[in-house]
Amino acid sequence: MSEKQKQIEKERKGVLELLLQKNGLKRKELVDFLLGVWVAGNVKQLSAQEKAQFPNLVFLPEYE
Repeated sequence: MSEKQKQIEKERKGVLELLLQKNGLKRKELVDFLLGVWVAGNVKQLSAQEKAQFPNLVFLPEYE
């Protein structure tokens, strides 16, 4: 990785940390939220049989 790329990565991480702080979020909270969004956006890939493995979750028709 070039020095320029290292500096860009350092600054990107700095912006992330600053935004998390300003919004009162922890990194884990952001990751958990984004994982939930990703799962909801991809749940249509699961068959009815696969969804049945998760009896405590509700799969809304508009996401199927």
